[in-house]
Amino acid sequence: MIVKRSSRNQVAIPKPLIQEAGLSGEDVFFDIVYAGGCFILKPLAFEEKIPKEALERFKAKTLTREAGDQTFSSMKEVIEALDRRKRRHRG
Repeated sequence: MIVKRSSRNQVAIPKPLIQEAGLSGEDVFFDIVYAGGCFILKPLAFEEKIPKEALERFKAKTLTREAGDQTFSSMKEVIEALDRRKRRHRG
């Protein structure tokens, strides 16, 4: 199978090869080596290191709205609010 390397050194792995290797959408990290004239990709799996209880506490704290919290419906609104805040702090 022929693939093309992009100007940013990216290569798309053809879907038939992904299926043949038994990879899923969760397999996004690979170890890559160059050996014997070939690039070799090895899928990597990462283990969650944050204790489940700590993650639940974090989610409860960060996903709960409190008095004074601001909400935004777009990134543009976020940037505008940050710009206003920046101007206020300058003087």
